[in-house]
Amino acid sequence: MTVLVGFIPTPIGHRALDAALQEAARTAEPILAVNVLRQGSSQDDPRRAGDNDFAYVKEKARSAGIRCEIRTVEAEDVTSALVDLAASEKVRLLVIGLRREKSVARHLMGATSQSLLLAAPCDVLTV
Repeated sequence: MTVLVGFIPTPIGHRALDAALQEAARTAEPILAVNVLRQGSSQDDPRRAGDNDFAYVKEKARSAGIRCEIRTVEAEDVTSALVDLAASEKVRLLVIGLRREKSVARHLMGATSQSLLLAAPCDVLTV
């Protein structure tokens, strides 16, 4: 099986990557790091991972002795993209980072995170 991590090149994304690598090392599983972007996002979108970000992910996985595959996916809906990948790749665990929301209306987490927790076909680890 595989550990899927939703990766964005931010401190939250790096913490999610670290948690995914730790879990993959514990279970001797590969990771699939996916940078999901909304369709039509600009090239300067801060969530867009570039070559240096992917090199960082590969090096972290290599130094931990973990096989790693990296993908960039553009999708209309981030939740659906990650849920579909989790199902098609027979993922055991999905790791996502949560950002602190300032609005009480989000009820402790973002809408995408909440949707993933409810729809994922596997366990979800939030960081």
